[in-house]
Amino acid sequence: MNDGELTPHVNPPSFRGGQAWPGELSTQTLAARVAAFVFSLVTNVILARALGPDGRGVYAVAVLIPALIGLFAQLGIGSANVYYFSKGLIAADELIGHSISLGLLLGAVCFVGILGYVEGMRVETFAGIPARYVMVSCIALPFNLVTAFLQGVLMGAQRFSRYNVSLLTQYGSQTVALTVLLVFAGASAMNAVIAWLASNVISTLVAVALAGSLARISVRLRLDTLRRLFRFGLISYLGSLTSFVNYRFDVLIVNLFAGARQVGLYAVGTGLAEIVWYIANAAGIVLAPRVASSDPEEGDRTTEVVCRVVTLLAVIAGGLLALSAPFVVVLFFGSAFAESAWAVWLLLPGIVTFSVARVLSMYLLGRNRLKVDLVASSVGLVLTLILDFVLIPRFGFRGAAAASSIAYTATMIVDLVWVTRNSTIRPSTLLVPRRHDLRLLALRTRETLRFATRGFSRAESGLG
Repeated sequence: MNDGELTPHVNPPSFRGGQAWPGELSTQTLAARVAAFVFSLVTNVILARALGPDGRGVYAVAVLIPALIGLFAQLGIGSANVYYFSKGLIAADELIGHSISLGLLLGAVCFVGILGYVEGMRVETFAGIPARYVMVSCIALPFNLVTAFLQGVLMGAQRFSRYNVSLLTQYGSQTVALTVLLVFAGASAMNAVIAWLASNVISTLVAVALAGSLARISVRLRLDTLRRLFRFGLISYLGSLTSFVNYRFDVLIVNLFAGARQVGLYAVGTGLAEIVWYIANAAGIVLAPRVASSDPEEGDRTTEVVCRVVTLLAVIAGGLLALSAPFVVVLFFGSAFAESAWAVWLLLPGIVTFSVARVLSMYLLGRNRLKVDLVASSVGLVLTLILDFVLIPRFGFRGAAAASSIAYTATMIVDLVWVTRNSTIRPSTLLVPRRHDLRLLALRTRETLRFATRGFSRAESGLG
């Protein structure tokens, strides 16, 4: 791609009933999410079986620290990449060059800061675990940021086949690295953290190669581009920050009040419950750039269909998971994690409502109304923190799960109220399934299974 050349416009497909559904795009993306779920499940089973509740808890905290630090360092660049590329306002090579430069720079600064604190203060423990785990995991910071920024470019370009390859590399490389290291180096929390680090490096290399197919790879920092990225990214950044803290910070509070074993039990439960989110994530990845590049009426109709189908799938998946949770937990993770079923049951109501919130969040991103999502996620964050400190000391990880479920629902309600008051979308058209939704769901399910069995070999033309 030459300098300044933009991705060609992709005409939105349609289906019976006169409504728009990005079917070809979502089929591939949902298939990728199904595969990612399989990799994630295998990884979690290996971690649970090899490390036990205590070791699993240490690992969870160790990899959460760079995730939190990286979130603070992202500054909304990923969301800005989605918006500016889909709108055609900044050239591909400019976005890619700044993504690589900013990712490396911000990640390196964060790692040096952590290193200076640990070594300078001679810290023995960090967030309740030995500091050496955090030092190893934080090496991943520059790689994590570059991958996240470049995935935003791929989403904005609507190159979903390439995005899906990047996504599957993240999940698949972790499973492979973990298996290899634990088999040949022994089962330990440190080896699991090293495997996680290795998977981040591999994911970044693949993301750079995929982005290189859009434009030439370069390293650049220009004041005008930085100003535009940060101006848009700031609101998205604050929203993402509050959302992530809303559904991940409670791990640290559980560790503080209840210890690593409770964290391990909670990690297994949340990992299972969040299966439902794979559906909303797949739809949201496609939805944001589609809404940004379409007129308001078309974007509203597309969002309604996507949200109805996501809601229906989330309710079905949540119900099946609630019934099977005790059996699934013991079968895959062992009897030591039997209590994790409580986390699944308590989280599922909020997981289902937050699936709706995720679709609405992507709609708001496409409409450049991120301040609304910031307010919604802030309400959820305040509720999470208040309820965490009330419930976790008394009920442990069960209290964390209940608090999260309530906060997720509150977040969804705030987004829903604003969207239905400031668009042509109505609650009934957004949440109540229709007969043709069922036909569409059956069609997309068959296509997803067919696509998954064939692999990602179809040409990119018509897919994104």
